[in-house]
Amino acid sequence: MIPPYSRVAAIDDNDEHLKAIAWGLSQAGFCPLPFLFEDGDLASPPPEPVAGIRIIFTDIHMIGGNLDNHKVHAGIIIKCLKRIAASGPYALIFWSMFPADVEQMKKLIESDGPGAGLTTPIGYGAIDKNKVLGAGNPAEFNAQALRDLILEQMETFPTLATATQWEMRASEAAAKTTDTVFSLTQVRPAEERAKEWESLLAFLATEAVGKAIAAKNVDAALDSALLPILEDQLSFVGGGTTAQIADTHPLQVALSGSRPKRPKKISVARLNACYLVDEAGAASPKGEFERGMVIQLPGGFVNSGEFMRHFGREKSELLQKEFLCGVATPEQISMLPLHVVELGPECDHVQSKVSTHRYLLALLVPVALMELCQRESGGYHNDSVIDAGRIAFKGAPADEFHLLISTRCFMALAPGVSVGGKCKFRLRRMSIEEVVHRYTSHTRRPGVMRFNP
Repeated sequence: MIPPYSRVAAIDDNDEHLKAIAWGLSQAGFCPLPFLFEDGDLASPPPEPVAGIRIIFTDIHMIGGNLDNHKVHAGIIIKCLKRIAASGPYALIFWSMFPADVEQMKKLIESDGPGAGLTTPIGYGAIDKNKVLGAGNPAEFNAQALRDLILEQMETFPTLATATQWEMRASEAAAKTTDTVFSLTQVRPAEERAKEWESLLAFLATEAVGKAIAAKNVDAALDSALLPILEDQLSFVGGGTTAQIADTHPLQVALSGSRPKRPKKISVARLNACYLVDEAGAASPKGEFERGMVIQLPGGFVNSGEFMRHFGREKSELLQKEFLCGVATPEQISMLPLHVVELGPECDHVQSKVSTHRYLLALLVPVALMELCQRESGGYHNDSVIDAGRIAFKGAPADEFHLLISTRCFMALAPGVSVGGKCKFRLRRMSIEEVVHRYTSHTRRPGVMRFNP
């Protein structure tokens, strides 16, 4: 079942009906987020979709007029869902006095939602208002029946429930981090203890990023200060879980036979893009100066005087020297755009004290051209080259690439100096650590003179 205390959204144009479903959700053990629909929109919409909302209840007919105009009513629901539901999985439960319209609403949301930019639900349910509200008379409200119907619906999405339980365990790790730090405070009474806690947080924020940076962005400073404890807590997520999943649970069924296979429609390249890189990271406000950012060098910079000063060769010669194992045609070279990866020291980035941005040379190679970059033995042009993985981007999942990074060829720029490149994506933390490991290992190779008979 969806775990207790999960946040659940509810939408209705009738204030009394909205209060009823919100009350029912709270009595069933959930945290309701009620949204009143009036004058063509949500009365108090969230500024952006709410992350972590996995269940949404909605009325079907929220505007006056023809009840049979299903397409209009479905459009209203889609509009509301876009304001509330983030891009992750969620289930939609219709809460209506017209249960006969549920199937038509499902079909319209499935057909019209994607075109409107909606991430459609992974499942649907329904509660007939007539069973708990009668004719709308408050005296006929059957509270117990509503609670039971809500709990019944929450049992119908076992895989969504498992994912939600993981999210709650991760949230508990963050809460335990706060508790651990707070446990250091000792003084009494409460007012003095609160001041001591505030002083401790200010001290930790300063130690993490420095006083000047902490004063500019307290939240980011505390993120850095508490991250070490949080990462440790997350490593134990689920370690104490004793709850048994029923044998009929879809995941238990999938794991009971032979080794589960990757879904055919989810490619290895898309999986890598999910785990190894962050496509949304390209929109970071730090842009080219974000650690781990992969930047395509602009055409006006490549082969310019500054480019030559940094790398000592023009593009075609640089590719041949650093990445290519075979001879490439001019057309093939044009299909191999040069990139760089920002890899300044983590400590400097955390404290915003970067004295020099170091950009490792990289190449985004279409899979069809990888034979140019690999030896027959499977290795690359030299030991400094690391393959960050086969990846495909969300906008063009059929186009697959390898990101090759040279750990011996780089350029260094002063803070604030930009090459005007296009930020493509950001390497995730573990991908960055892998590149750093290769970089440090390669640069520390000893030169030993040894004699053999």
